[in-house]
Amino acid sequence: MENRKETTIEGRKLVIKLSNVGKSLRNIVKVVGRSVNCIQKILQKFKKTGMLANTEGRGRKKIMNSITERRVIHEVKIDPKISAPKIAASTSNTLSRSVSAETVRES
Repeated sequence: MENRKETTIEGRKLVIKLSNVGKSLRNIVKVVGRSVNCIQKILQKFKKTGMLANTEGRGRKKIMNSITERRVIHEVKIDPKISAPKIAASTSNTLSRSVSAETVRES
């Protein structure tokens, strides 16, 4: 579903370096091979925050944390024949939020 390609840190450093040297936006686009919009966003973000890396906390949050995932794996190791819906029900009770069987299968 995701068709975006993230620009590497090296690519972002190259964009900043070329910009500091005085290259035009179109020249940077030709060298890096990314869109004008992408280059503009990298430059704006660097000027605003001084950072090249993406900020953490973007996107959808996980339902289960690592401790809960380990507990689910431990339950399956104890009883390999236990069903995902049963584990999901017990996990939902402990987390106080809905956990689907599919989420349990993915962990």
